[in-house]
Amino acid sequence: MASQGQFWWFTPLQSFAVIGTAINFGGSVLQSPLIMPMLQLPQIPVQHAGTATAYLLHNSEKFFPPLNGACTLSNLILSITAYVNRDSSAVAAAKLPYALAGLALNMATTAWALGIMVPMNKAMTKHAETLERDSTDEKAAKELRRLQKRWQGLNYGRAAIMLAASITSLYGLLQDGAVVRL
Repeated sequence: MASQGQFWWFTPLQSFAVIGTAINFGGSVLQSPLIMPMLQLPQIPVQHAGTATAYLLHNSEKFFPPLNGACTLSNLILSITAYVNRDSSAVAAAKLPYALAGLALNMATTAWALGIMVPMNKAMTKHAETLERDSTDEKAAKELRRLQKRWQGLNYGRAAIMLAASITSLYGLLQDGAVVRL
């Protein structure tokens, strides 16, 4: 339900948070079942898979972290505004738990990315660079393949957090001071 009155801007900001987290989820979840398995195929020489993996990770880092940051900022603004106005506005009071949950989930996505995914990305890039210099380095090849498989599984965890953020933000968007029955 659209927010009206002094909180008219909640709706576009919440819509952005919903769409942004959905895009982030979609991009992330497609990498695990589609892209990463292709790069693990034995027919693809490991040095080429390493180069493609490093390219994918580098270019993903240009788009998805800023998008998550913008969604986090949106939910932070919504949370603060809803908290400050929770006693004087039914809309703010209804949206507060969802804005806070969306904020927490966006922050969890960031923590997951920085604590788990970024170190793995750096390690895979390092092994890809090693393989670019010496395509016969079996140790680097094995470690790259191991990390690709591990990254694929852990990326589903990050995607699950993003999906929860999107659903939570969507449910909050539908709040207008009354319980919405879906």
